[in-house]
Amino acid sequence: MKYTFLLLLTFELFACSSKPTGPHVIYLDKLDHQGTVAVNDQYGPGYYRYALIGNTPNSPDSLRQIILKYVDSTVNNEDVEKKYIRYFIQFYRLSDNTKSYIKGKEDFWDIHNDINQELQDYLGEYRYERCKDDSSHGLWTLEVAGKRDTLENKCNR
Repeated sequence: MKYTFLLLLTFELFACSSKPTGPHVIYLDKLDHQGTVAVNDQYGPGYYRYALIGNTPNSPDSLRQIILKYVDSTVNNEDVEKKYIRYFIQFYRLSDNTKSYIKGKEDFWDIHNDINQELQDYLGEYRYERCKDDSSHGLWTLEVAGKRDTLENKCNR
């Protein structure tokens, strides 16, 4: 009985301490920032979000799929389109340079400047911007490995 208990305790300790082995997204909620922004000569609310990706795949196609899967499960595009004229989630590689962002910082702009200084860890961005001539529609894009793809363009319909 004593050995069974020790075996179960050991199993629980290892099970609780295991870390994800595949690619995984760490959303940095402490870095969320909302404020007034200018997009195509329009002023309105913007929402900026950040995430780290651990165990990042080397393939841009695999990275694109990870980002799309993440945003499909966390972003309500209709709500974003109703509330914001700009919305984005920037993705960075989880590295020694970026792991401190998980803790957050007091001043958003300190974080924003720090993150932008770590461009070697920049992976991509999921973005919405309101159309220039149509305040009720917008453009959704995804940038990965320096290549920007249009996911949905509701401008000039």
